[in-house]
Amino acid sequence: MVAIEIEGTGSTGDGNSGYKMAEVIGMREEKTNSTLDVELGRPEPVQSGDRGYAKTAKLMSVHEELAIYRRFTQSNRQNLLYLQAKVISLQNELSKVVLEDRKDDKERAMYDLDWWALAHGRDRDGRRQWRKIKKLMKTLRSYNKALLTEVSLAKLDPPNKHDLVFLKDWFERPEMGNFPIIGANRKAWDVEDDLVAIKPRLTPDPISRWFTNIVFPLYHRWYGERFKKPESHELGSGIYLYSESRLAMVADVLVTVVAALLPLLSTVVLYTLQSDALKLSIIVIFSAVFALALATMTSARRIEVFAATAA
Repeated sequence: MVAIEIEGTGSTGDGNSGYKMAEVIGMREEKTNSTLDVELGRPEPVQSGDRGYAKTAKLMSVHEELAIYRRFTQSNRQNLLYLQAKVISLQNELSKVVLEDRKDDKERAMYDLDWWALAHGRDRDGRRQWRKIKKLMKTLRSYNKALLTEVSLAKLDPPNKHDLVFLKDWFERPEMGNFPIIGANRKAWDVEDDLVAIKPRLTPDPISRWFTNIVFPLYHRWYGERFKKPESHELGSGIYLYSESRLAMVADVLVTVVAALLPLLSTVVLYTLQSDALKLSIIVIFSAVFALALATMTSARRIEVFAATAA
């Protein structure tokens, strides 16, 4: 797992002027070269490397946290409703056929007692009930499969917000994805509340999320971008990789230091005070700070926070 950041634009004046100027020059060169090739009868050069869907799939394969797709919640739920309605309709039709068979023929009246007779009716009317049952079975299989699939989809986690922002930027930046997908599918990632990630970056506690989503981007902007080399240009320029395990280690060290200092700090402060009333006030304050630290720096449950504070 990696953390990915994007290199700054480096433009002057207008924030996008650098990109716009590069695009204009590139378009002029492409037009000039293409015209010259046509005049000389040369075939146009073929671009090397992956592009389009292949390039996007490669990005999502190399960086699994960027494998973000649509959930299609409304369409899936609508599909379940249609299948449910079809099952109910077939059940009602089957009930009518069963009643008709009981009234019209003595042999068919035994169908609901004898499976062999049901499945091996003598004529078309005799097999009508079995055909309806097989159709109901097929529809039930489709319904059950869709229902279990929807349950599995509902358990998938949404993408990390920073990963989604990066993916959108990668799509649009000329030196990265450069709009690799065209058509209606290019807007698939705009519906943010209907997205799932195959392997999202999960931050188990609030302090890890704060460190990863706020502190680390600031570190990269002020320090990392100046001294760290970007990755290869195969998937685009301006991509920096950081070890997520190291980031987690730094967050763990920070939590450990705070956990060690809080009790010591409270002891030192209480030692310097003479007033009993002031000491009680400090105890209340440090207890609140300790509980707040547990709630924000760990994934402890409420009962665990109460137990630790009481101790």
